[in-house]
Amino acid sequence: MLQWASHVASAVIAAVVTAALLGYLHRRGTRRRAAALREGRPTSFKAFLRAPAAPYPRRWREGVVTLGVGPPTWKATLGLRRSTLRLPVSASVDSMRGAASFGEKLATTPDSIIVVAHSGEGDVELAVRAFDFRTAIQALEVGTGGAWRINIPLRPEIVVVHEPSNRPALPPRSE
Repeated sequence: MLQWASHVASAVIAAVVTAALLGYLHRRGTRRRAAALREGRPTSFKAFLRAPAAPYPRRWREGVVTLGVGPPTWKATLGLRRSTLRLPVSASVDSMRGAASFGEKLATTPDSIIVVAHSGEGDVELAVRAFDFRTAIQALEVGTGGAWRINIPLRPEIVVVHEPSNRPALPPRSE
């Protein structure tokens, strides 16, 4: 009767250990990329890529973006055709959004932030994991020598909007 409890307990312990290990690996990778940026070394990060025109994939494909040595490049992690693609040398990042539809969340990851970059060579969309977004955007800007202009705020700014009230204004106190 208590055998099922030991199976459940071991599964829970395994899940907690796995989650802690994955969290540690994600934080270590983010720290490594941030240190490479500070020191001016080449860096890379994982990102999904799609674009409406060749040579880029038309559907989302996972790969690794490498920056800091020559033009930025992207290389697919899976598949038979894993040639290295050159990303636009200069681009303007004007918008970012979360994965909108269920299909887009399934094709990338549910926590992806999609960055749309416009350039003379065509538009490119990169889907970056949320935990890696800040360092990936900074890497794009620094790793290309400022050729990728980031026109979006990296910190969400809170704007307080005061709505007019229907109450009449109180007269000033006279004492």
